[in-house]
Amino acid sequence: MSNDKDLEQEIQEKGLTAPRITPDAIDSVIALKEFHQLTGTLTVCVLTLKNGFTVTGESACASPENFNQESGCKIAFENAREKVWMLEGYLLKEKLSSVENKVLNIAEICHEVNKSYCESLGDASQVSWCDAPPWQVDSACLGVELHLNDHSAGPQASHESWMKQKVSEGWVYGEKKDPELKTHHCLVPFSELPKEQQAKDYIFRSIVVALDSIYGDKK
Repeated sequence: MSNDKDLEQEIQEKGLTAPRITPDAIDSVIALKEFHQLTGTLTVCVLTLKNGFTVTGESACASPENFNQESGCKIAFENAREKVWMLEGYLLKEKLSSVENKVLNIAEICHEVNKSYCESLGDASQVSWCDAPPWQVDSACLGVELHLNDHSAGPQASHESWMKQKVSEGWVYGEKKDPELKTHHCLVPFSELPKEQQAKDYIFRSIVVALDSIYGDKK
């Protein structure tokens, strides 16, 4: 347990804040622990989790003279607890994967709707989602995450987030959009955008919020 605490402190000091399993989280799902000495040197720990699932851990020594009940129970418990780490890690990965898929699915819909809208304005430069370059996919996903995390964020927030990403990647204002030169005609404040360009952010936000309610608890 002391090793868990030392490692947890090190992780926090390094500022590693991405979703992860913590020692406290593991201990919080354990509802009951029981110990059974099946032979003279074999100790089994049975952990019952809050959802009713059970895991076991064992401890045994080769020489009966070395058997110590307290040590045997401690080792068996740690071995059982290690299995809980694996189970909780799997569940967290499933949840993160679900969120990633949700973001990508919504981003694809937003992208294709935006492509159709641009074509209605006479702009046929947009490619399909399957052909979109990585920077465009990342940009769409960032916009989706913004509105998933904050439904109150308006279309202006979407544009500002997009501008911030573009500037960080070295893009500058230019009369024409040019991925090679990294120039874009929409790198201006939201209020200075033509109405038809502002509409893109209104549409984008509306799609994200609407689809989020459909996905429900799958966030």
